[in-house]
Amino acid sequence: MNSQTCNKRTFTIPALVILSTGLLFSSCKKDSADDQSITDEDIAEAVSQSVTPSSAGLVAQADISADIAINKHLACGATKDSVITGQSSLGAAITYFYRHELNRTLSCNEGVPSVLSLSYKGKTTYTTLRMSSNDSAWATGTVTGLGPASTNLVLNQEYTRKGSQQSLVGRKRSFTSTITITSSDITVSKTTRRIVSGTATIQFEGKTSGGITVSRGGTIIFEGNQKAILKLNSGGEYALSW
Repeated sequence: MNSQTCNKRTFTIPALVILSTGLLFSSCKKDSADDQSITDEDIAEAVSQSVTPSSAGLVAQADISADIAINKHLACGATKDSVITGQSSLGAAITYFYRHELNRTLSCNEGVPSVLSLSYKGKTTYTTLRMSSNDSAWATGTVTGLGPASTNLVLNQEYTRKGSQQSLVGRKRSFTSTITITSSDITVSKTTRRIVSGTATIQFEGKTSGGITVSRGGTIIFEGNQKAILKLNSGGEYALSW
């Protein structure tokens, strides 16, 4: 196939969350000259699992942050640690397990909550129809908009996920990766606890079992209704849903 051919494809990749409709891929880009390299589709799958809620990704972190803020689990100036775990049901086609340690501190202004500071660290494993992975993850961030006058919360954080992936489709590449997602003003509804809007930049650094290194940057645009668009700087564009 000519390396300049533009391929447009749409296919569904089920995400980890049980209620998910999946990750829809649609891209138009140059074909890779090296069949052993990590493809943009591999990268998009790995990034999607850093977002999807069942693998304790960004969406889950936003939901947990909203729960803490809305249900007032902390008093002003208080700090609390806890452990959050989750796993798929027995016999599920798509499996996952995560265990994360969560630390949070609530700051107030004249008795009114103003900033919730959060940090996470832990491990996640998953096997989807397209990929299996064993990851370590950590994040730090803040949540604002806590006061009664605000209808939405605003999450800003830096989230890193490092692990080993095995593709289960195509040439079935194995690779290691470090994914960094830096979110900017992720707006979360206090009513639904779902992401309404916001953006995040992503940086993917990967290395195949054969020693080939791949670096990609990109942007995630959250559109609400449990959907987002991942745009890689290489030209690939992918629709995410959970």
